[in-house]
Amino acid sequence: MEQWKGKVAIVTGASAGIGASIVVKLAQSGVHVVTLARRENILKELAESLKGKDYGTIYTKVCDVTDEQAVKDVFSWVDSTLGGPSILINNAGVAKVSSLLNGRLEDWQETFNLNVLALSVCSREAYKSMTKNKIDGHIIQINSIAGHNLTPYFAFKMYNASKNAVTVLCDGLRHELQLMGSKIKVSSVSPGPVATDMLVGIDKIMADRTPKDLKFLHVEDVANAVITSLATPPNVLIAEMTVIPTGSLIQTHLQPSSQVVENALNS
Repeated sequence: MEQWKGKVAIVTGASAGIGASIVVKLAQSGVHVVTLARRENILKELAESLKGKDYGTIYTKVCDVTDEQAVKDVFSWVDSTLGGPSILINNAGVAKVSSLLNGRLEDWQETFNLNVLALSVCSREAYKSMTKNKIDGHIIQINSIAGHNLTPYFAFKMYNASKNAVTVLCDGLRHELQLMGSKIKVSSVSPGPVATDMLVGIDKIMADRTPKDLKFLHVEDVANAVITSLATPPNVLIAEMTVIPTGSLIQTHLQPSSQVVENALNS
């Protein structure tokens, strides 16, 4: 991580969970971090908790990354104030329980707006800034094992689709960067289940799994995977890193009970 010390990183969805843990790990490595999220008070609490230590500086920016102009404004500020970002971590995401049979359009739109389109806008702006400032940077997309297979959880397929899109967009971005002769790296980090607030809303689709059957990663595990990807030398790229709890599978095997399906349809 020595090559990134004193450089600037932008982290989306930075107020809690995986995002907050990534911010801490980057700051501990001497990276200055611009934290983006909608909850200003939590961003400020995170920044305050890291103040006064021999860490990188934390900058807080309230930003809804689904708002294209808001994203452009943040990158413009980073360009003019900090000289542009060397690292972008696209962490912001959402998982909605929404069946393909009776799901709400607004849930599907929210899923793709945040997980796919906002990620693409941030990546585009990072490329523009890094290129303008002659920075051979690194873009890391926080993906999911759901982006590499069809999970058996009922009412989870739109999330599956959004993360499969991220997988395609990662290699697509690498392809376009290659054609432009750019040295900017693009990595995908795909964790299995992580113990975060995001899982609270999808408990109903896991209701027929006992606690001993379902294993979880900690947010620090994902943050460490990000640091591992960043720590590679210039000639090495970890294109895809899949991280799962010991004793679990990449491809989950689960047949939901008829009661779970009925409850989801009638919710």
